[in-house]
Amino acid sequence: MSEELAFHHDPLLRVRELCVDYITDDGYFRAVKNVSFDIGKGEIFGLAGESGCGKSTIAFSINSLHKPPAYISNGEIWLEELNLRNLSEQELNVVRWSEIAMVFQSAMNSLNPVLTVEQQFLDVICHHKGWTPDEARKRALQMLELVNIPGERLKDYPHQFSGGMRQRLVIAIALSLSPKLIIMDEPTTALDVVVQREILQQIFVLKEEFGFSVLFITHDIALMTQLSDRIAIMRDGDIVEVNTSQQIRQNPQHEYTKQLWASFPNIHDIEPAESTRQPEPV
Repeated sequence: MSEELAFHHDPLLRVRELCVDYITDDGYFRAVKNVSFDIGKGEIFGLAGESGCGKSTIAFSINSLHKPPAYISNGEIWLEELNLRNLSEQELNVVRWSEIAMVFQSAMNSLNPVLTVEQQFLDVICHHKGWTPDEARKRALQMLELVNIPGERLKDYPHQFSGGMRQRLVIAIALSLSPKLIIMDEPTTALDVVVQREILQQIFVLKEEFGFSVLFITHDIALMTQLSDRIAIMRDGDIVEVNTSQQIRQNPQHEYTKQLWASFPNIHDIEPAESTRQPEPV
C-alpha cells in the first residue's frame, strides 16, 4: 500500500494503526489489522472490499459504537485536533451526530417505527442543539426540502415511506446538525439501481453545498468509483491498496483489486439466451 496515497495534506480524520479484536473462546480474533488512513476535508473517501473484511468494523470504531465481544485493542483516531480514543462516553455523545453522523445500512432499522419523522428530527436537534421544538421543526423542514421530500410528510411514520425515501430521511437527519464527517455504511444496498443513482447524486450535491467529508463504505467497487475521490481496498482486515478513483478503475495495482474488478460481469461478453439467439443461416 502506498503510504503517500493513504494520507492527506489537509486531513479531517486521521486513523493510525487501528486494531479491532473480537473475544472468542480460544482467545481473540483480529478483525482490523493495524489500519491507517486519512480523510481530507471535503473529501469522499471510499472503503471497499468483500463482506466480512472489516469495513463496518472501522466505521463503528470511529464512532466508538462497538460492544462486547468487540473492542479496540490498539490505535488512534483523531478528528482534527480531537483524540476520539481519549473521550469519555459522555463526551462521545456530544461528538456523535454533531461532529460525526452515521447513515447505517438499513434505513428502516435506523428509524423508530412508532415515532413520526418529526419526533425523530426533534429528538436529535433538541438534544444536541438545545433548540425549542419550533426551531427544531423549522430545521427539519429545511432538511426535508434538501432531500426532495415534501414538508407535509413530517407528520408521517417511517412505514409510510418507500425504501428510497426512508434512506433520504436518514441522510436528512444525519445532516441536520451540520456534521463535519458523515459515515455511510452501504447506504444504497437495498435499493434498485435507479433510486441508488438518485441518492448518490444527491449526496454529492449536498457535499458540495455544505462541505462535509464522507466515508463511503460498500462492497460495490464499480459504484464507489463513480462517487469517491480516493478509495481504500480492504481484504481480511487489512488495507491492501489506496489510490484515486481513476487509478483504481483504470490501473489497479494490487492483485486483489484486480480480482475485485474481474468479479464484475462484462455485459458485452454475455451469451444471449437460447430463445433470443438468431437462427444459424442455412
